This record gives sequence, structure tokens and C-alpha cells, in this order.
Amino acid sequence: MMMDMPLRKHRQRQALPRFARRTWIGMLGLVASSATEARPQRTARTRQEPPAGAVALRSAPAQKTTLRLPFAGAWGVVQGMDTASTHSGYAAFALDFVPAVPVSEREFRSRRRLGDHPCYGRPILAPADGRVIWATDGARELPPFHDSRRHEAGNFVILEHVSDELSEFRHLKRGSVAVRVGDFVRAGQIIGRCGNSGNAITPHLHFGFLGSADPIATRPLRFSDYEVLVAPDRWQDGDGEPKQGQIVRPKVGP
Repeated sequence: MMMDMPLRKHRQRQALPRFARRTWIGMLGLVASSATEARPQRTARTRQEPPAGAVALRSAPAQKTTLRLPFAGAWGVVQGMDTASTHSGYAAFALDFVPAVPVSEREFRSRRRLGDHPCYGRPILAPADGRVIWATDGARELPPFHDSRRHEAGNFVILEHVSDELSEFRHLKRGSVAVRVGDFVRAGQIIGRCGNSGNAITPHLHFGFLGSADPIATRPLRFSDYEVLVAPDRWQDGDGEPKQGQIVRPKVGP
């Protein structure tokens, strides 16, 4: 069995628990294929999105915002921080997530409609209180396994939590963005739904923690109150930095 994940080319993999290697590693191998990521252009001719910065803000001040996972239930980290060509440079501190749903390779390859993918339409939640500074909807979504072969901003939201601490959500479903620029949102509020807009091959959530939104530049991040699956039906507290290959969920219970 394999974890439902978008196709993506990885430069490195994180070590997995032995049970995870047996249960999920097949899907991680399938992931090492051919996806691209939404990377803002540095010289955009229109203001459809902020431009990309030159580098990530690796020496940013200590994080003030308490971030929680932007979804409910168990999801897998398909691409971690500082990995491959798309989570490097200005986007080094970004993560890609999909629901942790077991699936065979044959079944995954047969999912030719967006609605066949478990991620599609799942609610995406604000990880902390914040104000909306960017909200774009109406961009097209290609069928699974299709590459636009040109940069597309897609549907996305950027929330400002405090000065120089912002969250970015990419590849949202067309027509699902539930907030507008200027709105104040509370932690846990639905801001949109997982989709396949922008430069995505299959539905997934791209999450970035930003130290600057114009130009976009990610910064180190730490999540709170979440758990990592370390053995069948056994969860332990996360260390703050979800890693590629991990299955994570918001902490439940006392």
C-alpha cells in the first residue's frame, strides 16, 4: 500500500520508521517523478502575485506566531523543507501536504479526475489568527498528471499573523477561496480548499511560512500541538518541524 501523494521530483529523502518503509515507501518512490511547484516569477509583468525573493530569510528573528497544522486529520509530508529545486532558495522553508490515504500505485495512476484524489476539496484552515493580504481565485485547474509547461500563479491566500510572519497557501481549488483581502481570520477558520491550480500535477497543499510577502521569502518555522505517526496506531509529539515522509496530525485529546 502507498500514500496518496502528488508526483514530484525529490533530491533527498528523510529516514522513515521501519513500519513506514514497508507501508508507505512505495508511494514515496512514485512521488519521485515529474511535478513542478508554483514559483512566483521574479519579473512578473502583472501583479497577479507577489514576486519571488532571491533567498530565504534563514536568520529571521525568533518566531512569535503559534502555528498549528492547516488541516484536520492525518496528512503526509510529500516534500519537506530545503529539498529539491522547488523548496530551495526563497522557498526553502515550505512544505507540501496530502491526506495520508493508503493507495496502490495502480489505483493512484488511474485517478484521472481531480475528484478521484483524496486531497481535492479538503478544507484548508488558518494555522493562526491573521489578516488576509493576498487572496486570488478563479484560476484554472488542469486534470491530474497534466503540466501547463508555463508558470501559473493559481489560486492562493497569504495571511499576515504579525509583522514579518505570514503564511502562504497554494494550489487551492477554483471557486473555494473563502476570504478576501482585508479580512481578519481566526485560527482554524476555513480559508479555502485543496485543489490543483497553479503549477501542480496532482492535488496537494503547498504551505510556506514567510518573513516577507513582497517579495516572497520563506523563513524558519515551527508548528505546535501536532503528532507524528511512529508505529501502527502509535503517535508521538512532533518536534516542531514536519519532515518529508512523516505522517502528521493535529494533537487530539488533553
